[in-house]
Amino acid sequence: MKKVLLIFLLAVIPYFCFSHHAMEYIEIESYSTARKGEFVFHLHYDYMVDDKDNPNLDHWEFTPGISYGITDRLMFDFHTHFSKFGIDHIVEDKKSLYEPFGPSPFMEAGAVSLQYRFTEGWFINIAGVLTYEFPYQRSRELLDGKEVYEGTLILAKDFGIHSNVTLNLTYGKDGEEEIKEWGFGVKTPVSCDPHGIAAGIEIIGDFDGNWSVLPGVYTPLGAENIIFKTGLEFGKNLDNMRANVTLMYRF
Repeated sequence: MKKVLLIFLLAVIPYFCFSHHAMEYIEIESYSTARKGEFVFHLHYDYMVDDKDNPNLDHWEFTPGISYGITDRLMFDFHTHFSKFGIDHIVEDKKSLYEPFGPSPFMEAGAVSLQYRFTEGWFINIAGVLTYEFPYQRSRELLDGKEVYEGTLILAKDFGIHSNVTLNLTYGKDGEEEIKEWGFGVKTPVSCDPHGIAAGIEIIGDFDGNWSVLPGVYTPLGAENIIFKTGLEFGKNLDNMRANVTLMYRF
């Protein structure tokens, strides 16, 4: 199975070459949570290209966050976004103030979430996440930022040694707009050490036919409690892309 998955990844990546508290993956929510009394510091950098032919839609986010295990199954998370947006992201009545490059980086939004693992040791394990994201004032003024409410159902299955497959189903509201999304991820070790470097692929989409593919690599940095993750995400028509770098430290 590992050899088949590795061949698949190596075949897919050349053709293709929005969750920040995910424990296992880069984007999709994973079943894992911090244990009771455990903290997880996570730090992310994302550079996003919304339209390859329009650099004025490029933007980046620097996202620090902290998770805490309230119980062995219940985890709390807070993270915040420090962001830079191109001029075409800015609302029309403010564009003239910031041409041609857009405003300087600013604190865009913060988010809190609660994740609970409903089952443990089942054939398919089930968890859920409730998330509330709130825009800061500058985001409201320049981006017309709205409050976001999301709920995600997580279905996960471990196989082999430290290999995993996970499905996300998400419903929420972004202001008045409905969010209906799904995500599917699979990952497995790719070295002789099952605790060493792993590779995976995440597919994220909605129910309107939009989707993207995110191949990723996940590796411990000298110890199992320090994880470095990185990946490149490519949209359905290769018009939009994202580069991600993530560092996680459990203590």
